[in-house]
Amino acid sequence: MLAGAPNAGKSTLLNRISGGSLSIVSPKPQTTRQNLIAIKNSPGSQLALVDTPGYLDPRYKLQETMLSSIRRALHEEADVVCFVAEPNPPGKTERALAGLVAQLGVPAVLAINKIDSVSRVRAEAARIEYGKLLPGCASIHMISASRGTGVEALTAALSRLLPEHEPYFPEGQWTDKWERFFAAEFVREQLLRLYEKEIPYACAAQTETFQENPGGEGYVRVVIHVERETQKPIIIGKGGGAIKKVREGAQKRLEEFLGRKLRLELFVKVSPGWRSDTAMIKEFGYHEG
Repeated sequence: MLAGAPNAGKSTLLNRISGGSLSIVSPKPQTTRQNLIAIKNSPGSQLALVDTPGYLDPRYKLQETMLSSIRRALHEEADVVCFVAEPNPPGKTERALAGLVAQLGVPAVLAINKIDSVSRVRAEAARIEYGKLLPGCASIHMISASRGTGVEALTAALSRLLPEHEPYFPEGQWTDKWERFFAAEFVREQLLRLYEKEIPYACAAQTETFQENPGGEGYVRVVIHVERETQKPIIIGKGGGAIKKVREGAQKRLEEFLGRKLRLELFVKVSPGWRSDTAMIKEFGYHEG
């Protein structure tokens, strides 16, 4: 599994290794909200990469659910842990996560990401500091997930550490998620890219309808839930211009992902305080670990 602080680049790394764009990415932290598996089949091995939310100190119920997802993956799903870190001195969050990883009793690999964004001296300093946090790690890799630097060697190292086992997933399966999941995620990806401050974090995207039409155009309806009435007109924008950009970007992304045409419709609904409401969190697809 991939573990790290928010914005360390775990989703970008998963996409790079899997050869596609399964996990949504944005420059904002806390883009990933729940675990996602990408499956990479190679001769003699199957690598099931678990992307997890960034490790954090939760401030509300949704973040507690995200933290629970990380812990579940660490304790129940991880045969090998890839600790992904930015080339900066480790802080409180990174130290806490490193402590959890060190206690697991499974092999760990350290990946210092984004080395293309800093000097060699700074990258090397980060390698030394993180090496001290995880003294028992099997190997340390200096990578750039966005450019692909060092990723092939990292992937090979992870594969070598896998235990012998029959494949968990059939040949040809790429992920553990359904198309409805990606429809909602691609909408949320656009919200993260097009809106600032608290707005994208106060939004949930829920696929209500996903209709196939063999030989024709499919139909997908996604509801964007916001917490307050004042947020709804911001999402919609003047004359509907803002939500039109969200729809166009998400529809293009979904069509490219599925390889077929569809019509995407978006609706905005006020669901007061949903991030702190256990029932709504589950309804919108976020699950406890």
